Amino acid sequence: MVDAFLLIFVLVIIGAAFFANVKVLMYYQQPEDSGFGSSIFCKGIIVFSLTLAWMLNILLPVDVRNSRPRPGVIDMKVVWTTAFFTLAAFVVLVVPAAMFYTEVEGDDVIKKKRRYVCCNMFMLLFFVVSAIAISYPFLANASIPVFEYSCDQWQDGDDVVPPGQVGPTACSGSEETHLEIKVGFDVYIIAVLCFVGWLFFVVFGGIGLSAVPLDLILEYTDRPKPIDEQTYQQRRRLLGQAASLLMAQADSLQGKDCDLANGKGWRAGRQKRAVRADYNKFKRDVMLLETEFERLKTSKFHKGENLAVSIAKLIMGILCAIMSIMWVLHIILVVMIPQLDPGSDIQFLDAIFSACEGSGLYPLGVALFAVFTLYLLACVVKGCLKFGMRIFFLFSIHPMRHQSTPLNSILFNVEMVLITSAAVCQFSQTAFRDYARLTDAEVIFSAQVKYMSFYSFFFKNNIFIYALLGFFVLALIYLLVKPRDNADFRPDTKADKQLARIIGVKSLGLPGKKDKKSKKDKDLDEAAAALA
Repeated sequence: MVDAFLLIFVLVIIGAAFFANVKVLMYYQQPEDSGFGSSIFCKGIIVFSLTLAWMLNILLPVDVRNSRPRPGVIDMKVVWTTAFFTLAAFVVLVVPAAMFYTEVEGDDVIKKKRRYVCCNMFMLLFFVVSAIAISYPFLANASIPVFEYSCDQWQDGDDVVPPGQVGPTACSGSEETHLEIKVGFDVYIIAVLCFVGWLFFVVFGGIGLSAVPLDLILEYTDRPKPIDEQTYQQRRRLLGQAASLLMAQADSLQGKDCDLANGKGWRAGRQKRAVRADYNKFKRDVMLLETEFERLKTSKFHKGENLAVSIAKLIMGILCAIMSIMWVLHIILVVMIPQLDPGSDIQFLDAIFSACEGSGLYPLGVALFAVFTLYLLACVVKGCLKFGMRIFFLFSIHPMRHQSTPLNSILFNVEMVLITSAAVCQFSQTAFRDYARLTDAEVIFSAQVKYMSFYSFFFKNNIFIYALLGFFVLALIYLLVKPRDNADFRPDTKADKQLARIIGVKSLGLPGKKDKKSKKDKDLDEAAAALA
């Protein structure tokens, strides 16, 4: 019999996810992209991709509902397989194609835009298909631990033996061995997606677990405050100086890029990488300037940030800090301790979800589960930005800002969310193994993917989970010592260090404040000389 409640609940979740993701897109997209017919294809990909990530991360509660108290009619193995194959198509094909298209849209330098997109997609698909085709024959074997019983005792046909006593009664002994099987192509694709997703989730998720609450609390402490006209005019002049120098730097980078466009060889490649690193640093400084200018306008014309907004950020920061602490405690209590002491049986967050399931509060349990798992995806986006702000030579930053985010930056963050969604699914099944018992997810992740050759070392020993916790601790220490990005500064003396770095002087002064070393005049003259 079809579970009508489960069917209606899933449809409601899909509708709510679609509506919420449309709102997310409208909140972040630039005003020039807000038209209904503007880049409708890319917007559809963004909304559908985020909805896919939402649905993938709540499939585990759906699987739980379908498996208990008695098996349902939905074949969750087919659902899981379909979801992961759809995820693979979006990660490898759909979102990258949209990113390549938005990169060259409006770029007059690249004349044959369709050819550019097709060439990049061909290289990407060639690499992915080749890697899968080569690795599948060698890495698709699984060695599943089982107990082999030696049964040499006969039982009378009339004997009544409890099911749990059949083995000990009829069999004299047992020994642990391994059952060698070759998993299907569908399970192998799931394993590959999880493994690749973990590589990103460990770094960015670990950083984000500490960065998300700290940044929200810092946004409260560093909120724009009212300033007088003299301060406003001076800081406006300094921002103008920095903007002029950044425009000159942009012209210089464009000239270098044109000079190296046709360069070949190792030396040319090294120079191109240096230009790319300089460009990423330039984008960071541009974001610095734009952020400070918006804060300056808020301080002058709105008399500082709205108090309700500031308090909301503080409350959100505290709640996110609590969620990060709960995740860390859950990893220690439910994953690390049982691995060190196999006899221990500790429940933490999964006990809350199981309690909601047993008391008839299934929707509440799903909502809590979704909050914790989607919070991990938000941490990935924040961690990626934090990583790019400090190690800018690896990749360009793509900050998500209200009505100031290009579609290409949104697509980049969507790709990051999709890649890590597979790892978050496997992590949720491992972390909430008691809640996920008797499900098809347990069969896929704990009975097959976990014991596959090559991947088993990482999944059986929880290497990635330990690394996630390690990155969280390292990021927490680093952010406590240096909490603000190089691009984060306030309209006060701390901001001057960043402005001075862009302008090229040692320090700058503020009205009404004298330089302790009496070098204010000299530094201002140096700033004026830099402008000239």
